[in-house]
Amino acid sequence: MKPRRFVSMRLRLPATVAATLGLLAASLTGLAVAPAASAFEPTLNFIECPADAKPQGVECAELTVPLDWQTPDDGRTTTIALRVIRSPRGAGGFTFNPGGPGGEGISIGDLIYDDLPRLMRQRYDFVMWDPRGVGLSGPEVTGCQPKPNSPSVPLTGPVDWEKVWADFAVATGDAIADCFAKNPDSAPYLGTWQVVRDLEAMREALGFPRWNYWGMSYGTRIGYTYAKTFPDSIRTMIVDGSLWPQESIYRLSSQQPAAWYTALQVYASVVDRAQARKFGQIMDYLDDTVVPVPDGQITRWSFGPFILNSLGSQAAYPALRSAIDSVYDLIFTEQTTRSRTRAAAAIEALGDPEPDPSLDYIFSFINCADLHDRPTPQTAARIAANAARDYGDVYAIAAINSVNCQGLPADYSPGVPRDLSTISLRNPPVVVLSLGDKNTPWIWGRTMANQYAGSRTITYNSSQHVTYLETPSRCVNNPVTRYVLFRELPRNNIFCGYAPSPQPEP
Repeated sequence: MKPRRFVSMRLRLPATVAATLGLLAASLTGLAVAPAASAFEPTLNFIECPADAKPQGVECAELTVPLDWQTPDDGRTTTIALRVIRSPRGAGGFTFNPGGPGGEGISIGDLIYDDLPRLMRQRYDFVMWDPRGVGLSGPEVTGCQPKPNSPSVPLTGPVDWEKVWADFAVATGDAIADCFAKNPDSAPYLGTWQVVRDLEAMREALGFPRWNYWGMSYGTRIGYTYAKTFPDSIRTMIVDGSLWPQESIYRLSSQQPAAWYTALQVYASVVDRAQARKFGQIMDYLDDTVVPVPDGQITRWSFGPFILNSLGSQAAYPALRSAIDSVYDLIFTEQTTRSRTRAAAAIEALGDPEPDPSLDYIFSFINCADLHDRPTPQTAARIAANAARDYGDVYAIAAINSVNCQGLPADYSPGVPRDLSTISLRNPPVVVLSLGDKNTPWIWGRTMANQYAGSRTITYNSSQHVTYLETPSRCVNNPVTRYVLFRELPRNNIFCGYAPSPQPEP
């Protein structure tokens, strides 16, 4: 298995924080906008691939679609970039979305393809694509200044959460409003309901009778919306690291702290139970004290979010354990030059668990087109204060989800009726859940599974975010592969024990 990065909601913490904390992709509403009657026919053009296109033999193409599927015949168009790896048997199409919103399918497509079981590569044409507004696909969002990603918080001591979120909402809202105004021909047309019509046009243009679709994180929102809109176009569907089917920004923000705390407990249960206790003691200490280390300092904001964010990949567990143990020893055993150097090195060894958040505007434009509620900064402050009281100050940063739609027009996202109708597919999906998923909590996926008649769940004992083929668990991987190949659902829901990830050679 090659390591790969799945995109979830991300933020940049204050300038004093060296690490990037990944929050998670917001979840779904019942997004099914009726397509307008149209004579427009999307066109697929195969083009010469760039020299660095992977793997060798991949075919590159552009799909021309309406800029706005609500007015498809107004003459405005955009292009969706895709690449196809043909299979020997040509028995249909297999595609995926890696999450976000903002995840690029093309840039990591070769890694996904390499990990697929041999029989799947032989049977299905593999299609990688960038959703509209992302990567190589149009419409492009340009001319925007860097978005503020850093609420200003004190390094130690009490935090005035009302002031934190009031100030940050103003800065964020001004930046989002400015970027939206500069992109009138792109920013308003990035919602998920537009994306699923692109996906359907892609299927038709490629000549596949139905898709085999793997949705990861935000990709489960695309799958859910696609299944509601085009249920006959799905052969099999993997729902992996699932979002809540009727999401709101408030629910996302208010439930996230508990998800992080649960992830820490599940991680500790499979690695070393003392890890959760040590992390809590470290954070209590850092609430009052800054610890100097070579070339910097350890603060509650530089250490806590970095650790919590890394929980999304179980391959990082050994490095996580080393970082927690080293900082704990530094604080509570010996504060020497040697221990400071060791702690700094252990934190640095974790690497950057999330890509740089360069697609923050795309994230806001898509999520805010999908999710219609708009919590106030006062609501964000209440969420943060409750999280700080229940779990600790570091968990209060989850309230940042509440202010990601500031500055957008009031009518940008109309209210969506609460939709609890069951989806009946020809082949119900398999829903892969991680017991301690810090990005998409187990209960979200369980709720999503209840939306699909006849679905089956596979629960894995880890804090891993996106599990199929990303862990060595045969208990997870084998049933999912059989399902895609033979439309064979597990007879019952499955619980799978933890399987340690292999560590790279030194």
